[in-house]
Amino acid sequence: MTTTDDTTASAAPAASPAAPPAGWWRRNASWLAGTAVLGALALWLPYRDALRQYRLLNPSIAVAANKHDWTAFAGARWKLVAAESVPARDPRLRGPLRKDAEVVLLRYEVIPDSGTKTVDLDGCRGAIVDAQGRRWDTGGAALPRLSGPRLPETCGSGYDDAFKQVLAVPGRPFAFQHAFVLPRGQRLEDLRARIEMKRSETVGGRYLEFAL
Repeated sequence: MTTTDDTTASAAPAASPAAPPAGWWRRNASWLAGTAVLGALALWLPYRDALRQYRLLNPSIAVAANKHDWTAFAGARWKLVAAESVPARDPRLRGPLRKDAEVVLLRYEVIPDSGTKTVDLDGCRGAIVDAQGRRWDTGGAALPRLSGPRLPETCGSGYDDAFKQVLAVPGRPFAFQHAFVLPRGQRLEDLRARIEMKRSETVGGRYLEFAL
């Protein structure tokens, strides 16, 4: 009697499993890359604009001025002509000044380049800083009235002794003066003077620095 051996029967080959579909990340790789780029731009552009605006208001890149010659900056040539300390009892002070303070006078000359506008020069601001990073700005309520030759306090226009308006002219030196109230006993050689052009796109966050 013949029997069939099931264990020897050949089984039909099983079908190969289908390749799994591509994952979501792979299928959307291009879209994700574009989104990442747009997201980076959305973060960078406001930061760049904020940084530019901050530099316009707070110049942070020093341009060292030549102590004995003219230095080109912001569409003009600049020179520090004189730096002087005026103590509290000096007869040129026509108003009260604290005994622990002194006035520092800086006299500059500027020669505008052809095409430089007076209004742009008048955007200048003066400052003095020391080695510790302390800063003093021009004028202020603590500054007493000063006698002597009248000089403009801005860098492009002002009034003379006869109260006649004077303007900076391209190619000609224009004299102006900045005055500061500092703590008494400052050594001029330890200080640095600054000419800043705030809100000026042309200077790119730079300022002009003079050794006194």
